[in-house]
Amino acid sequence: MTTGFVMFQLDTQIFVTPLDAVREIVRLGRLQRLPGGRPPLAGLIELRGTPLPVLDVRAAGATDDTGDVLVVEIAEDAVGVAVDKVLAVLGAEAVPEITDSPAKVLPPYVVGVRKSADGPVLLVDLQQMLDVAAEGWVQSLAAVTELAAAF
Repeated sequence: MTTGFVMFQLDTQIFVTPLDAVREIVRLGRLQRLPGGRPPLAGLIELRGTPLPVLDVRAAGATDDTGDVLVVEIAEDAVGVAVDKVLAVLGAEAVPEITDSPAKVLPPYVVGVRKSADGPVLLVDLQQMLDVAAEGWVQSLAAVTELAAAF
């Protein structure tokens, strides 16, 4: 059972992910783009003196430094996931129970659908979202390991 949820927005769609999957939330700012860096890698931000690679799952063409970053742990490394906006951090009771199994036509990162007065809220697995929405992210991170070490 999750302790709560992080509600965030990508374009006009609202998503929630378990709070347990997010180490922290920071503002996207002072993004340092890397020469030769290719999507999904947006660049690096400094997080308490440590370089944090940021992967961008926002709509194609989102190149500004506005938005928020969900910091997640993947294979014992911190990785940032850029989203348009974090809307709220909610207790487990604040998000209604799953009402439907996700339709088979939805991407595999959608693990549940929750009803809201404003429309459906999609419960997502962030790592699966990266696998689908940020194809090539593992290779992108491997390419910056040496650059981040020199940061």
